[in-house]
Amino acid sequence: MKNAWLKRMIPHVIAVGIFLIVSAVFCKPALQGKVLQQSDIAGWQGMAQNAFDYQAKNGHAPLWITSMFGGMPNYTIAMGGPWTPTGFFNNMMQLWLPKPMNFFFLACICFYIFTQVLRIRSWIGIGTSLAFAYASFSVIIIHAGHDTQMMALAYCPAVLAGITLIYQGRFLLGAALTAFFTMLNIGVNHQQISYYLLMVAAFMSIGYLVNWIKEGKLGHATKSVGIALLAGTIGVLVSAVNLFTTYDYAKYSKRGGQLIMPTAGQASTEKTNKDGKTKGLTKEYAFQWSYGKAETYTLMFPGVMGYGARGSELDGNSHVAKFLEEQGQPSEQALQFAQNFSSALYWGDQPFTEGPVYLGAVICFLFLFGLFYAKSHHRWWILAVSILAIFMSWGKYLPGLNDFLFDYLPLYNKFRVPTMTLVIPQLLFPLMAAIGLDEWMERRKDQGTAMQALKATGIATAILFAGAAWMYMSSDFKNENSQRTAAFNELMNSKAADMQVRYAQLNNQFQPKPDNQLYENLVFQTQGNVDIAKGIVSALRKDRQSLLGANMLRAGVFILLTALLLWLGIKQKLEDRWALLGILLLSFIDIMSIAKKYLPEDSYVEPDQYETVTFPKSAADEQILRDKEPNFRVFNTATGRDPFQESRTSYYHNSIGGYNPAKIGIYDDLITYQLSNNTNPAVVNMLNTKYVIQTDPQTNAPVALQNPGRLGHAWFVKGIQFVNGPAAEMTALNQFNPKDTAVVDESYKAQVAGGFQFDSTASIVLKTFDNDALQYESNASKPQVAIFSEIYYPGGWNAYIDGKKVDYFKANYVLRGMLVPAGKHQIDFKFEPESFIWGSRISTIFSYLLLLLLAVALGWTIRTQRNK
Repeated sequence: MKNAWLKRMIPHVIAVGIFLIVSAVFCKPALQGKVLQQSDIAGWQGMAQNAFDYQAKNGHAPLWITSMFGGMPNYTIAMGGPWTPTGFFNNMMQLWLPKPMNFFFLACICFYIFTQVLRIRSWIGIGTSLAFAYASFSVIIIHAGHDTQMMALAYCPAVLAGITLIYQGRFLLGAALTAFFTMLNIGVNHQQISYYLLMVAAFMSIGYLVNWIKEGKLGHATKSVGIALLAGTIGVLVSAVNLFTTYDYAKYSKRGGQLIMPTAGQASTEKTNKDGKTKGLTKEYAFQWSYGKAETYTLMFPGVMGYGARGSELDGNSHVAKFLEEQGQPSEQALQFAQNFSSALYWGDQPFTEGPVYLGAVICFLFLFGLFYAKSHHRWWILAVSILAIFMSWGKYLPGLNDFLFDYLPLYNKFRVPTMTLVIPQLLFPLMAAIGLDEWMERRKDQGTAMQALKATGIATAILFAGAAWMYMSSDFKNENSQRTAAFNELMNSKAADMQVRYAQLNNQFQPKPDNQLYENLVFQTQGNVDIAKGIVSALRKDRQSLLGANMLRAGVFILLTALLLWLGIKQKLEDRWALLGILLLSFIDIMSIAKKYLPEDSYVEPDQYETVTFPKSAADEQILRDKEPNFRVFNTATGRDPFQESRTSYYHNSIGGYNPAKIGIYDDLITYQLSNNTNPAVVNMLNTKYVIQTDPQTNAPVALQNPGRLGHAWFVKGIQFVNGPAAEMTALNQFNPKDTAVVDESYKAQVAGGFQFDSTASIVLKTFDNDALQYESNASKPQVAIFSEIYYPGGWNAYIDGKKVDYFKANYVLRGMLVPAGKHQIDFKFEPESFIWGSRISTIFSYLLLLLLAVALGWTIRTQRNK
């Protein structure tokens, strides 16, 4: 029996070995001690540094960070919490490998587990696991730094494996693995990927349910679904502390609603409530990264719209380089210039992209073959959810369906980037390919059915190629607004003195697109030489066409070789095992040749260079860091980027800017209407902005200037301007003096009903400062209204006067206000969110429950194997 067990384990040991070797070769610099540069991880480190510093000083992470947007919950950034087994098991599943080896290995092993639960042959499982793990989207998000997204995606097939075990009747083991992998999927904290996993699990369950109804197994169906739901709930509630706080925060974040201010002469297309706020994200924001319909061809032809910002490169034989040489440029300069515009090869419908979602020409062909050949009931639900995911990825380009889903599908309006739904085909295309290949190996003597399926697959593939060929022949390969181009040319010909003003108006009238910006930049760079600019853009379009043609040829070669191997195997002219290995090798070469474009060796740096390169410290930073006042804020306008879309400043300072895709909703509104365009100095002053970092026009270096108008930590106002509703509050901020007047919604009138009288001799000062607790001391002869330069957040901040809990209200749209009684008082603000307290308790309970379930399942499995 022992020898039989070892024999069964050999294929799995080989699989683990192959996954390790491939990840080691692909991520070779990581084994040399180098560190991967990831832009989003750098952004996250900027966001989280305040929490790290706090934890180093206090021994635990804060619940509130002060370094971004005047302050916000730490829930989605670097929050601590009670012990759970998630961290240990997450590292264990990744074998404690260095980044990014760990991500690729994890994705491979989880997909492989799913294939083995489905009883798919080991070699097929290995090949399709590699296709899933190294698909271009995985490599691109890893390079960008979307670590949690990648880990959540990696765990998806393992969760489905656990559910499948339950549906197969292996209830205890299936429940344990479902709970275990659900814990890991939810625990890495990327709810959008988990949401798509839930979609896939729902469609898979429907597929099983239809099959059970046909077989008359309604009792088994009820029992299986019930156990799956219970196991999933256990796994989910291990992360209750994250989920509860995130759910609570969603009500107050921009994902809970955004203010839509009325615009003269324009009606908003967004659905809003009576306060003028959306019910979730605005569609414009949520659908910004919608995949174009034609762009969906990238699933099979990676360069159909260009290779994106990282994967493209124009060489000396490109049309752009040749055109420049014809204009008298030396070859080396022409090549260098062409390479600088490689990213402009992208002409898809997204604002920009790092690269395409490429699943592999071989995998797409095998997916179709599996659909036509396999008898498995899995094919129908796989096809249905894959089509839905592709439709959802089109976002604003399929408004009928996607507007409906956005408005009515629960929680869907909290997410953005429709392109991300293509992780569903990334998971299911190789799965269907694996099922089809496995059935072909199982039914290898069924030549007639196999040949019919191969012919049908060939016809379907030919139709796809015909569509790509039509695009090649009929497209103009441009992505520009012709009206904008005409308006720009008219502007250039006018030689108007107010050209800058009119150009700004042009940008407002027509949304810029890549070709527009490229063409216009070229006109300016060539000092108004429109002919040269047009020539370069025209050459670029020819390069786009050439790239599409080359990709069609590339895909055609891979698919023809795959079809040939299948045909040889079906006709028994080649041993089917060798045909299978040839097909899997073709798939591997196909996937890896594209994947390598997005993670080259120059993506890594030496560890000692990382902080210097990522967070350079300027003389302005040094000056501000020498200021030991415990709490003030900085406004950095010298980064060369939108100060509300960067977190480098937050690495060193408490900033009124920052970066977070789920910032507090009222602060996001403030940015939109008071800070991002024509900055309102009154608003900057009320946010306790002590320093403004600007660019010195002589040295071009950042300099820190003290803001003489800042109002400090807290102050008493002379009067209150009551307004009705958020829009009126925001409008009132356009012209007001926050030192004397507070803008307050009428709903808070009752809190100041007792009246107050301004006392010019009164004082209020900050005595102690902590991320999660603030203490002030006030002294006044009469009741006063105090305004605190802290962000209003009722989801956890409690106020106390002399130890007694009191009410406070929202003032100036984003700040806290309070009626302070006469006399000398101690005022405390403490961050005490109920969602964290209860979430921590539930996480602890279910952590031990899950460990108990794993132990029982392991013991039962060992006992069962011994009995066998």
